Amino acid sequence: MKTWLHLGEKTPDYRSVMSAQGDIRIGSKIIPKGRTVIAEQIAGDGIHVCSEADGGAGWGDHSQIAGVDALITSVPGQYLLVRTADCYPVLLQDAQNRAVAAIHSGREGTRLNIVGKTVRVLQDEYGILPAEITAHIGAGICARHYEVDEATWESFNTSLKEMGCAADAAPAGSRHLDLRLAIFRQLIAAGIPFYDIEQQFVCTLESAVHHSYRRDRTSNRQMNLIGLEYE
Repeated sequence: MKTWLHLGEKTPDYRSVMSAQGDIRIGSKIIPKGRTVIAEQIAGDGIHVCSEADGGAGWGDHSQIAGVDALITSVPGQYLLVRTADCYPVLLQDAQNRAVAAIHSGREGTRLNIVGKTVRVLQDEYGILPAEITAHIGAGICARHYEVDEATWESFNTSLKEMGCAADAAPAGSRHLDLRLAIFRQLIAAGIPFYDIEQQFVCTLESAVHHSYRRDRTSNRQMNLIGLEYE
């Protein structure tokens, strides 16, 4: 087995693919829609372990996987899809290719440590040790462009302090959230070695090749996918 993954940009875009209701084409690769699983993404910490029957979830009359922001699969030829436009996609692969995960980690998912909880499920369900996981963090909004109100700032940072992943002290009056740094620290706290955390370091608001909700109020999204394939 091997792992295939894709951290998305503007094209191919989620809305066009959903409108066409056809297979997903990424370069020369074609991913059958019936083998793709899409999460509902409610900005929470719900995690779903997929079965063969989940293939095609989110297409036609097959509903998205309800109430979750993270998907895990060990099914060969099944691809997990999370969509982002300022929130962060995090894709997890196992050195032995036993299972993979796709995570949508926005402000609330990060506050709830969805990446750390997903690592725990991989360990509990499949015996995958954190040291055997490589994490891929895609493009998302940077701290400079992500300022929030005081109540949101307090709630977010209180939660991070409680889990031992608090952000660095900010200048007085600053209410900028660094989701990327928080996610990185949560992955480290979960036991993933820092050298196995790969980051794109791209701000979606600044990038011409990424969708950004804060910049454009767009309803479109990047598509981020991961799956297991036979060699």
